[in-house]
Amino acid sequence: MSIRKRCLVTKEEILSVTMMEISPTTYELIVQGKLEKSDYQLFIPALEKTIDEKGEVNLLLNISHFEGWSPAALWEDLKFDVKHYRHVSRLALVSEDSDKQWMATLSKPFTSAEVRFFTEQAHETAREWVLDS
Repeated sequence: MSIRKRCLVTKEEILSVTMMEISPTTYELIVQGKLEKSDYQLFIPALEKTIDEKGEVNLLLNISHFEGWSPAALWEDLKFDVKHYRHVSRLALVSEDSDKQWMATLSKPFTSAEVRFFTEQAHETAREWVLDS
C-alpha cells in the first residue's frame, strides 16, 4: 500500500490537517482544532480531483482532536456534501472520544455514503473497512 502524506497547516499552527492518500480512491484526514473556510480550500481540490478521475472517494477522518467548525467552514462542508452527495462511498470517523459518535449520526443525512464510527483502538479496523469498498 502506497501512502502519500501531505501536512496542511493554517492559522499559525492552531489547526493542523494531515491528509494521506491510502489508496487511489481513499484518503485519511487527521483534523485537529477548529476548521476554518481556508482549510477546505487546501484539501477539497484533492478530493474533487479523485472524484473527477475515479467517480468516488472513501474517507477516514480522525476527529480525536477536532474542535468544530467556524460558520464559514461549516458552509464549505455543507456545499461539498450537497455537491458530492453520491460521490463518497464510505466514511469512517475515528476518535479516542466515543462521545463524538454523534458526528457519524449527524453525517448520514448529508451523504449517501455508508458511515461508521470507530474508536481510536479500532483505527486499523476502520482503515480496513474504508478500503474494502
